[in-house]
Amino acid sequence: MNKESVFSPRLLALWIVAGALTFAASLYFMTQGEQEGRGGDTVGPSAFSRSVIGYAGIAEILKQLGFTVVKSEADAVGKLDDGSILVLAEPRPATQSAETLKKLIGESRNVLLILPKWLGRESMEKPGWVEEVLPVPQSDAQWALDLAVEGATVERVDDAVHWTENELAKDPEPSTPIQLLRSKRLHPVVAAGDRILLGDIVRRGRRVWVLADPGVIDNHGLSEESNVEFAVALMNAIHPEGKVVFDETLHGYVARTASPLKLLFEQPFVFATIQGILALALLFWATARRFGAPEPAPPALAAGKQGLIDNAARLLEFAGHQPVMVQRYVEASLRDAARQLHAPRGLGPAATLEWLDRVGTARAVGIDCTALWGRMRALAERRRPDLAALLDVARQIHAWKRKIVDGPAGNSGPH
Repeated sequence: MNKESVFSPRLLALWIVAGALTFAASLYFMTQGEQEGRGGDTVGPSAFSRSVIGYAGIAEILKQLGFTVVKSEADAVGKLDDGSILVLAEPRPATQSAETLKKLIGESRNVLLILPKWLGRESMEKPGWVEEVLPVPQSDAQWALDLAVEGATVERVDDAVHWTENELAKDPEPSTPIQLLRSKRLHPVVAAGDRILLGDIVRRGRRVWVLADPGVIDNHGLSEESNVEFAVALMNAIHPEGKVVFDETLHGYVARTASPLKLLFEQPFVFATIQGILALALLFWATARRFGAPEPAPPALAAGKQGLIDNAARLLEFAGHQPVMVQRYVEASLRDAARQLHAPRGLGPAATLEWLDRVGTARAVGIDCTALWGRMRALAERRRPDLAALLDVARQIHAWKRKIVDGPAGNSGPH
């Protein structure tokens, strides 16, 4: 390894600048958020739409009357409070599932369901306008009605009707064909005989209003003064004390978080943010001094005789062979002492120990080799060796051998 830097100063500076610019760009795009209404049906029956079949007009009128209007692009039920009403404007099976709509109706205390009637084709020359308006299949209106009321039917009539029942006291003027419904379960609020334009039903403390013909409340219908008066009377009859929430997910408006960066500092994501910051801090701390030439690694094995001895000792210690090594050392010391003292031939291990003890007593050694041998065997049989005790046995057997071979005052050096 040489001592040259891993990165040149210029290259390192370029990497730092590139990283900082990338981080700044990511923050910029994350904080831009989504634009309102992006990706939805701009000419359909939504509160964003200013086409003839849209509901931007009634939303603006409600605001001028002091109502709080919310065009919800996510979690409309979560935006409701006491006294609020959820407006489901012309849901169709092509744009929403029945399960989702039933859940919305079931979780809301006050719902205005407007049955679908018209389908517009956007103009190529004037964006936001409709080039052609066609009636939706009557089956679509029946599908939406079935979600709120069982046993009710939808019908369309080409002749003008006379309202025989009108609790709002304002006569609407829907365009033909007029879409009405028949139901024995709905309470008729505005009706022509048994054909209902506006009805309501209360179940388990939840109230659902059903408007059969949207032509009395959409942008085109509000061009008639009578329909404006009817729409205002309708909202006053519903009398929301909270918000008027238009669920625009029915028309493809699904909003994302305005600023994904804010999620990093909101529960529960803030805990992951803290962990990420700590991890980055630890990573920076661990690598802050790693630029430049790496430090040379120490040699794996030391050279020379002393290094060989030390390495062998470490290997034996790692393998856990200390009891075996001490036992071999004691045995070798006993055999060598017996050989140097000319012990009689043919003696067994026990007889050799007795003979050495007699010699040791005669020479005033003061160490019992038989006791050391027994102690060594006991230590060797333990599952967890006592290293201090083993080393003590080795020192004592070494001292015993010097004294018994050379005498108590011997100084011939270690054997």
